[in-house]
Amino acid sequence: MTPFSVRLTLLTFVLLTGAMAVNIFVFQPPGRQIAALDSARRGPASVGEGWTSQPQQQASIPGPGERSAVVPPLETGAVKPIPETADRSDLTKAIQRELKAKGYEAGAVDGVTGLVTRGAIMAYESDAGLPLTAEPRQALLQHIILGSAQIQPAAEGARTPPGAEAEAVIRAVQRAFRQLGYISTLPDGRLNDATRRAIRKFERDRKLSETGRISGELLAKLATLAGDSLRTSTQ
Repeated sequence: MTPFSVRLTLLTFVLLTGAMAVNIFVFQPPGRQIAALDSARRGPASVGEGWTSQPQQQASIPGPGERSAVVPPLETGAVKPIPETADRSDLTKAIQRELKAKGYEAGAVDGVTGLVTRGAIMAYESDAGLPLTAEPRQALLQHIILGSAQIQPAAEGARTPPGAEAEAVIRAVQRAFRQLGYISTLPDGRLNDATRRAIRKFERDRKLSETGRISGELLAKLATLAGDSLRTSTQ
């Protein structure tokens, strides 16, 4: 090989080496090479840096003052119906509140239809000219609030027999009066003249307003004096 050929070969090698170096370090920087290698490793789904061929769901970031949404777990099975006792308790509470607002002693607003609450209902029914039932019911609540409802008033001049619950309350009062010596007849569950006279006498003795009717206040006083008789007659 002649000296000229050697120099030409060496020059060609230098030029090729320089071109490769320029291509690597100038036209193909290390960051782009790393990105290309990472893209090749992830597969064909990656199209470019920061972009994918398929849309991805992104988590919603709550803004200031916002709470992140919590997805409750799915529940299976039938929904249990609301017990009827819950509705009756709510109704009784409403009646107790309304009776108290109108000045009737109805006991605690607890949804329990005790003797004092029944006595308050009977007092309202007596004052409103309604049949005595001593039962909390929707029609009674409407009557207390609105002053009218689908309740037939008691017949004038004739004493409508009390309902079963009212009869039990009357019998309890009669038993207590018998124990205290206000009446001597046997309890019969009827609000007769002897029972009304005994109520008035008891009210006078206890410095209560004379009404001659059964009320929550009357039953509350009797409970302190003859509680055993009241409990026995309602068991």
